[in-house]
Amino acid sequence: MNKTKFSKEAWLAAGFRALTTDGPNAIKAEALARSLGATKGSFYWNFDDIASFVEAMLGLWRNSVVQEIEDVLQAEPEKAARLRLLVDRAAKPASVEFGGRRVEPAMRSWALANPAVLAVVKEVDEIRLSFVTRLLRDVGQNDPALPQLVYGAFIGLDDLASKGSADIQSGLKVLLRLVAGPEIETNCPPD
Repeated sequence: MNKTKFSKEAWLAAGFRALTTDGPNAIKAEALARSLGATKGSFYWNFDDIASFVEAMLGLWRNSVVQEIEDVLQAEPEKAARLRLLVDRAAKPASVEFGGRRVEPAMRSWALANPAVLAVVKEVDEIRLSFVTRLLRDVGQNDPALPQLVYGAFIGLDDLASKGSADIQSGLKVLLRLVAGPEIETNCPPD
């Protein structure tokens, strides 16, 4: 076994990789330690138990969503251009180290069987829907169904992309041109 002390981040990355490749049942101290070439003691140095580890995974995922939204707001002062930036950011998967494109579908699948995960997925959905609603209102789109349509398209496209059969960026750009009209068309480069 490797005597290196692994950081919480290294353990969490291993957890996301395990989730995306083998599902939530793979999130066990011994299996994660084996994947890192570490000891279980190293796991317990960083986390009290699997429940605290899962809580840390969920917190990291939720906080990365909030950070992404804050980054979009800070990076682009022009309201209509924020939609384009949102599409660009939504099209980028998590780093491979943290499970890549398969993280989002894996989290949603896990939520079907785990109430704690479901609560965080619902919270993330509410945060994202609120943000999409704000961005659409900023360009004059006030229909309450539009944010759900755009966000639902993202979830579906992300799931398809995780299987290699969709281009999130192109799909969302087309959808936003349809729902946001000429205002966004001038801010989205052609496909």
